[in-house]
Amino acid sequence: MSTNDLSARIDCEAIDRVLSEPAFAEVNVHPHLGAFGRSYYPAVFGDHDCSFAVFIEEVPALICLCAPLDGKLGFYGMPLRFIARLGLDSGARAAALNSAFVHLDKLMKVHRLHEAIILDNREGAASPIEEACHLRNATMNYQPTAYVDLAAGPAAWRVALRKSSRSLINWGRRHLSIRYLNKDDPDRALFDQYRAFHAEIAGRVTRSDASWFIMYDWITRGGGELIMAYLEGRLVAGSMFIDGSEVSIYASGVYDRAHFDKPLAHYPLWLGIERAQARGMRKLELGAVPARGTVPDKEYQIGYFKRGFATHVVDHIVWHWSVHSQTAA
Repeated sequence: MSTNDLSARIDCEAIDRVLSEPAFAEVNVHPHLGAFGRSYYPAVFGDHDCSFAVFIEEVPALICLCAPLDGKLGFYGMPLRFIARLGLDSGARAAALNSAFVHLDKLMKVHRLHEAIILDNREGAASPIEEACHLRNATMNYQPTAYVDLAAGPAAWRVALRKSSRSLINWGRRHLSIRYLNKDDPDRALFDQYRAFHAEIAGRVTRSDASWFIMYDWITRGGGELIMAYLEGRLVAGSMFIDGSEVSIYASGVYDRAHFDKPLAHYPLWLGIERAQARGMRKLELGAVPARGTVPDKEYQIGYFKRGFATHVVDHIVWHWSVHSQTAA
């Protein structure tokens, strides 16, 4: 049976049921896409979720996680993602993606969006995602993202470390006092101290009460950890790690560099790597590491710091298409 002969339909109402099926367990690997992200991002940005499932021959074959933000159809500012049913054959996958892109075109028009952002997580040759994006005159760029291979172990982590980072980690080990907020120690007063510290360093409250509660609840149910560091009795650093089923993310780092000209971030991040492995995570995603000159210098410096801990950097393929550039729909 050809791809064109397969019966396909879009179902927005069935998305929660489909997400709970074991065949789509991949969605929970990364916290951005799993239960944490699907609760956290609506609390931060408002609930704009447009996610949907594609059924082929009445079997759920593909899910698309998408939610517009600032005129762009991604997933709350990140590229939207397709997750295929485990074991799905290539013909059904192509048919499902074709139907999904047609539905994305409709969403772009209904919500009056000007751009779509799509992650292409292919390995090797051109993918059906690339083919659909080319039809829409999409442009492609690379999104370099730093990772730590937690399965590789401490010896490999030390080899990957930037040489200057080693002495800075040792300084932190000698001078910083550490407290942990996690499943074993769900100290709400400690979390509230971090919230106040975050607002102080940022100069404003950046997140809603609901989003803070989601982070606290997720961590204290075993989905990560908050590492807080003290110097001379004063809170000077907080590093938060959020877990999916296999991937942990370095979700945020807050450091009091205005009052302390010290290497406050290195030791907490090293502890985060060690402890994420102990929690059974396979990878730690450190975040974007953009090239110099492509972003403001502060953003580059943050990426440079993260790269100094990475065992590897992955160039994720991201497609962008504008409604004004489409030649086919």
